[in-house]
Amino acid sequence: MFITGVTKSLHNNIRQKIIKPKYTCMNKRRSLSSWATTFLIVTGVPAGLYLYKCVMLVLFQNKLIYMGYLPPGSRHEQLTTDKIVSNLNITEQTVQTPDRKQLKGFVVERKHTDEKTLNKDQQQQKGPIIIYFQGNAGNMIHRFDLFNTMLKAVPDATIVGICLRGFGSSSGRASERGLEKDAQSILNHVYSTYDNNNNKLKRKRPIYIYGHSLGGAVAIGLLAKSKEQYQKRIHGLIIENTYTSILDMVKTLYPRYTPYPLIAKYFLWNHWPSLTLINKIKIPILFLSSEKDEIVPVEHMQELYDAATNITQCTMVKFPRSTHMDIYQVESGLFKSTLSSFIDKNNKRSEDDE
Repeated sequence: MFITGVTKSLHNNIRQKIIKPKYTCMNKRRSLSSWATTFLIVTGVPAGLYLYKCVMLVLFQNKLIYMGYLPPGSRHEQLTTDKIVSNLNITEQTVQTPDRKQLKGFVVERKHTDEKTLNKDQQQQKGPIIIYFQGNAGNMIHRFDLFNTMLKAVPDATIVGICLRGFGSSSGRASERGLEKDAQSILNHVYSTYDNNNNKLKRKRPIYIYGHSLGGAVAIGLLAKSKEQYQKRIHGLIIENTYTSILDMVKTLYPRYTPYPLIAKYFLWNHWPSLTLINKIKIPILFLSSEKDEIVPVEHMQELYDAATNITQCTMVKFPRSTHMDIYQVESGLFKSTLSSFIDKNNKRSEDDE
């Protein structure tokens, strides 16, 4: 019995010594596992969300740059009588692109009710044609008030405002390459409509291109990539609150210590490098710059102006009280006088200069 008791006692002591270290080791392992889990949650979840945002910014950059869906209902908005400005003649027009996209828009002219004024055909034979490229949201219906103000400045003008793909009722999805095709198609349409060799009077109608924000980048790209003899057919370029490039806008929107500018540098497929291209334009340029622009830094317009002054005749007009969209409303008088002066001056270019 004594031997049996001693044996049991030794067995229990040995068992306790063996089990106790194992139990302690398991506690340590559980403790380390808890710390690791906490660390992964605290750092991994934000990092994952951050990575997700970066990927989404790259994959959906077209949606972020070309916002034809804003304001809601802008896509496929129909022209109704309540949207027509009373003193404007508005005609719907369609332009087809080489890749079979249908671009919808309007030709806008001022009504002439005074019997002493020239009739419509005579007005069209003399007045300038202004091709308007819009910014990155809305459609041409939203620009009727702007067109009305422009036509008060240049009453005999014809404004051709065709929505690029992805905007208004135009088909297709917006992209840099697609918009470049659209701009060329619209210009070709104007040539074929108003530059008819069988009608010498039509050939005398000067053509101007007006681009706001994104539209300014489209206009700069269109002219910069055109041959010089085709550029001379255009009497002037007007750009309003346009950025130097998409990459520069990313750098403006996001601080240097964020990775977004670096990501944009390598993964952007929309560039619109206006600052690089503008020095290839050989025709007069009018720069309209809002000093309170809340979207595009005013420095961008200044840089574009500085890059172009050594190449062609340039005029910069600054609007001290205006923001990105409201030059024609806030400083209407200065806007109209500037536009009228620029067009009158360049209308006098002779056919020999073209």
